[in-house]
Amino acid sequence: MAKIYTTHDRSVPPYEEQFPTPGFLPTTPALISVADEETGIPNIMPAVGWGFLNRLPLYLGVAVSVQEHTVDYYKRGTHQLLKRAMDFALNFPTDRLREEVALCGKLSRAKDPNVDKFKEAGLTPVPGKRISSPHIGECPINYECKVGPIVPMGSHDLFLGEVVGCFTDGVVGSGRSPVHGTTRLEMTRDDGTVLVIEFESWIREVSDSARD
Repeated sequence: MAKIYTTHDRSVPPYEEQFPTPGFLPTTPALISVADEETGIPNIMPAVGWGFLNRLPLYLGVAVSVQEHTVDYYKRGTHQLLKRAMDFALNFPTDRLREEVALCGKLSRAKDPNVDKFKEAGLTPVPGKRISSPHIGECPINYECKVGPIVPMGSHDLFLGEVVGCFTDGVVGSGRSPVHGTTRLEMTRDDGTVLVIEFESWIREVSDSARD
């Protein structure tokens, strides 16, 4: 099968249009939660620019926009909050929180410094253990991170957060999924119930006959 090649450059599209992305970049959203000592209102920012970047120390990286380019790419209020708090929680929602994640993305701390995304989205700020920032109670996995190096990259700054702890909704054990290429985590809660989380660990091919 012949490959299709798409060029890419640093041109900026009109404000109302999206940046073109060559090929396709599959992303899983995470939620950054960070304290705000000035207003007392913690903030939430959905992020698709994140990843595990180092093992020792264990660093999670989150990319935060610092420039105004399009309707989707503008300087985030979370940027200054991260610099002030110097810590954050990285929270992983399940598909049941799709609407809440979308709402947190539509609301802007940069445009409204007093907006309370926790309240608007019906989410619960839970005090941190080793950081000043709260985590999101409804998310089953929450990493506490202390900000280390901050790397300017252009449109975004990369905040490297050293993981100092992690909350989960129960004792984590691995499980087997009936779906090929899917990883399953099982969290046994205090009351004996088990929360099962599945996520794709591979890009999965679907034949033409099975697309619909």
